[in-house]
Amino acid sequence: MRTLNHVYAFAIASRLTTITIAILSYLTTGTYDSSADIQLASSSLIQRCLSVFLRWDALYFVHIARQGYIYEQEHAFFPGLPLVSRYLAQTVFSPIQTYLGEQHTIILAGALVTNISFILAAGSLFKLTRSIFPGYPQLAIISSIAFCLSPPSMFMSALYTESPFAFLSFTGMLWYSQKHYLGASILWGIASSFRSNAIVYSGFFMYDLILRRIGKCTMITGLIRSILYTAITLSGYTAVQYYGYLEYCPERPWCTQTIPMIYTFVQKEYWNNGFLAYYEVKQIPNFLLALPIISLTVVGIWKYAQYDWLWFCSLGFLSSKVKEPTMSYSSRRAAPFMYLWGLLLLYAVTCMHVQVIIRFFTALPPLYWFTAQLWINGFGKQGKIMQQWVAKIVLTYYVLYGLVGIVLFAAFLPPA
Repeated sequence: MRTLNHVYAFAIASRLTTITIAILSYLTTGTYDSSADIQLASSSLIQRCLSVFLRWDALYFVHIARQGYIYEQEHAFFPGLPLVSRYLAQTVFSPIQTYLGEQHTIILAGALVTNISFILAAGSLFKLTRSIFPGYPQLAIISSIAFCLSPPSMFMSALYTESPFAFLSFTGMLWYSQKHYLGASILWGIASSFRSNAIVYSGFFMYDLILRRIGKCTMITGLIRSILYTAITLSGYTAVQYYGYLEYCPERPWCTQTIPMIYTFVQKEYWNNGFLAYYEVKQIPNFLLALPIISLTVVGIWKYAQYDWLWFCSLGFLSSKVKEPTMSYSSRRAAPFMYLWGLLLLYAVTCMHVQVIIRFFTALPPLYWFTAQLWINGFGKQGKIMQQWVAKIVLTYYVLYGLVGIVLFAAFLPPA
């Protein structure tokens, strides 16, 4: 329990440091883009400090919280965070609306949601890691620290969905690891109203309840349960699509598709997302920006699979090893998480604005497990020269990218 409290303390310290740097940077240098200042018309010092949380996508979230979905392109942003922020602003924080105004109160409520979620997510990741690697407590501590040093640091504290999504994802994964499938599916269903990528978590049920039971008498019941839990996991995402259908159909072109989904249409039409759509010469800098996380992912999956390639590639049906590692990053209990990591890597580099992978992977435990393993190897007493260098490079990347990103975010400058 004391170790978990240390994790929470480190997470709180990381958020206070991040927010302080952002506010000081903003008050000192101002912003390159004045859209947030124009929209908010901040007058008092408190209002100006709160405006630092309103950058880029956060402008959409606040607009949705105040007025709902007005424009079709806004459906790229899911309603979970705006709804929670508006509810809190109109209830718990309603007395201070007189002093701050509606918009600033929504921002305050949203910022509290994201930062509290971040702190809780660090604890959930710690408990999840202890569950997956019970014989490796050191990995749990260092993984949580790696999460607290996530490169997109300010995005985790601003009015963005990364932190609430990470909390719901990690907690659901923890319950999944404990075989509490119904609870996990409910949490992931809520998560899918925050971010669309929660729908891929249905793969955990397919892996456990179908794939791992092939040839067994429990496979049929596993299939039925998997369908039920998948439906719950997709519920938030499905509700968002259905709302869009009611709002715009049959007038819009996507309404006539076999499965009419406003989200996929909006992503392609307004944000240029789609298969290989980002593969242009002018996007080379963004691919370079994403290269560190891509490299960590490729090497991390390679190192995991290296212990038993046959077992990994056969989805666990065949094995060339007699004994499973216990004090190791290569624990077989982590397999479904590694498959998820690989699947999302493939999706990110082919169908997304690739630089967003830095934020997209904030809810993926294997990224932090592998980072932690590198730090344990490099900073431990038995660390070899190469391991020490790798550990230092990765730590430097986490810290420097995070610090520079905070300043750029506060100034409303890319590539934050």
